[in-house]
Amino acid sequence: MGAVPETTRALLSGQETAWKLILDHPFVAQTSAGTLPRAAFDRWLAEDYYFVRSFRAFLAELTAIAPDDQAREVLAGGLAALVPELELFEAAAADRGLDLDVEPSLLNLGYTSYLAASARAGWPLGITVLWAVEKAYYDAWASVRDTTGPDTQYAGFIANWSSPEFAAYVEQLGVLVDREELTADLTAAFDRVVRFELAFWDLVAG
Repeated sequence: MGAVPETTRALLSGQETAWKLILDHPFVAQTSAGTLPRAAFDRWLAEDYYFVRSFRAFLAELTAIAPDDQAREVLAGGLAALVPELELFEAAAADRGLDLDVEPSLLNLGYTSYLAASARAGWPLGITVLWAVEKAYYDAWASVRDTTGPDTQYAGFIANWSSPEFAAYVEQLGVLVDREELTADLTAAFDRVVRFELAFWDLVAG
């Protein structure tokens, strides 16, 4: 991915320490090393499945308030990608004998509720939150990709969030964010996503 300009660069530069905590988190590091306990991955699978289903509703709501065709087209691509993503979760759960229809954690409910609230707060805040979530996931899973081989049991998930296609999507989201003026509200929203991401990793790592 190329240099990060304007609003996105400012948001990231204000979170350098926390961003490193995401990339160095034990869940990420153990996934890279192939030492992640089965129970931790199973917790993540169930929690993230609920998150992705809620994320789909957030993305649809954000698409409905997109300001132009360019923005709508970018978000439409994101929505389409969630179909095989959910199928990936379902296939993995079936292989592992997991029931995905379980009560999510209060943290997960809080995070997904924040996503919905950000869309209702308007396009600038919503698109910033969307980019922040996807950027965090791309960077985390790209770091796993760079330290694992193709035979890892997590290959499908790593490929899903670290592929060139996903990288391009995150970059397109960044372009949309860079059309917005940096405000205290956007900075606060980005900070909340970072804190939610770290708390989510803590939750599933156990």
